[in-house]
Order: sequence, then C-alpha cells, then structure tokens
Amino acid sequence: MAAQSVVITGSTQGLGFGYAREFVRRGHQVVISGRGEARVKAAVERLGSEFPDARQCISGFACEISELEQVRALWDHGVASFGRIDIWLNNAGYARTGAEFADNTSEEIEAMVRANVIGSFNAAQTAVAGMARQGGGKLYLTLGGGGASGRVVPGMTVYSTTKRAVKYLANCLVKERRELHDESILIGTISPGINITEGMLREMRTIPQAQRARALKQLNFIGEHVETTTPWIVERVLNDRKQGNDITWLTGGRLAGRALAMMFGARRDVVSRYSFEA
Repeated sequence: MAAQSVVITGSTQGLGFGYAREFVRRGHQVVISGRGEARVKAAVERLGSEFPDARQCISGFACEISELEQVRALWDHGVASFGRIDIWLNNAGYARTGAEFADNTSEEIEAMVRANVIGSFNAAQTAVAGMARQGGGKLYLTLGGGGASGRVVPGMTVYSTTKRAVKYLANCLVKERRELHDESILIGTISPGINITEGMLREMRTIPQAQRARALKQLNFIGEHVETTTPWIVERVLNDRKQGNDITWLTGGRLAGRALAMMFGARRDVVSRYSFEA
C-alpha cells in the first residue's frame, strides 16, 4: 500500500497516540495534534524516538478542535507537510463519565459539547471541503458511550448525548455523499470500545474507594488496552472502501465470547498493570 498522509486530532496521548504509532509503524505519514504546544512537541519526540527512521514522516500542530480557524490551520499544516491529507481521524473529545446528570457542572457540559459536537462539526466541514479540493480522502468521526446505538448508559448522560449527535452528523454526511454520487470521499465512524487511557485512569481515581472495586470489575470485563485495539482499527481504516462504515471494536460477539469464557472459569484481567491510587 502506498504511503498515506493522516491527521489525527487528540493524538498526544491515549487512543490518538496509539493510532499515530500504528500508522507510522506501517510506513504512513502522520500529523499529531492536541491543544498544547508542549504536549504536541513531546508526543512528536516520543513517537520519533520509537521510530527513528521515520522522523521525517511525523509532524505536529497544536489545535483547539472547537475553534474552526484552528482546525483549518491544522488542515493547511498537514498539506504543507505532506502534500495532501488522505485520512482525517477525528479522535479529539472530552468525557466526564460515572456521574448523574445533575452532578455535571456547567463547565463540564460545555466542554463536552464544544469538544465532541462543535469539534466534530469543525473537523467534518474542514476535511470534506479540503478533500473535495484535492479529489478525495477519508473522514472518520469517533463515537462512544451510547452514541452509536442510542443505548442509554448510566453515568454517561451528557457524553453519550454528544456522541449521539456525532452519529447523526455522520449519517447526514454519508447521505450527502450518496446523493451526490460521490464515492471519492468516504465518511466513516469508529467505535473504539472502552480503552484504558490516561483520561480513564484520572476518572477512576476520582471514584470513591467504596465504589471503585465494582467499577474495576466492570472494566475488567469490557475494558481493553490501547495497544490491543489500535492495530485492529488502523488496519480497517487503511483497507476501508465502504461508504458509511462503522469500525466497531466492542461488538456483541466479542462481549458474548467473554461472557462464555467466564462461565467456563476464565479470568480476564486488564486492570492489574495500572495504578488507580490518587
């Protein structure tokens, strides 16, 4: 496969950095992006140290996803660095989970709406326009919580509502492409499942000790390591040729398989390597 140029928002750590690592590992060019200059620089240096022969294939650009002009500047940086952008993977977002709706502060609600909804609008508008100018590309929006299916998830009222909006946006963009009979731009979504990231660790440490054991038990069943999910997802992004594809890690089949294994005594442990102490 010819080298692709990829922009990944929210990629200074966690899932986004995992995606960046897997694209570079496969010989592709990557623009790492996050809100802070220092964190972007550190992520570029970290990835470059892992792949010293691919340093010229790694660039970085600080961007606040909820600000349209900054998102447009990110596109321009990617084009200036690598000539075009073949894949835009919109991973940036904000989650405050594990809380009843009334316990979310107005600042947290606004942050989730701005990052998850407005940020997705900005990314989609920028990427679709840019890809139309260059003659094609792929855009992926990230789902989570109950966003893909509309399932009601306790403790995720605001987050899942914003991600449901992203699902609706993706459906609309797919319909537009089909009505235009234009398959040169593919629109897809990624449902990466429950990954143990820096953000999740921070949230787990805020859960009272008495409730944390139950949360960790649930995490052992549904959780996953970033290095497990990201290679699988990246391979499917690179090979995707389907308009409106939803690349889903935590399928019903996977959950059923885990439940069956537990019935026969298998013990799944994904949390023991991490520290959940504040």
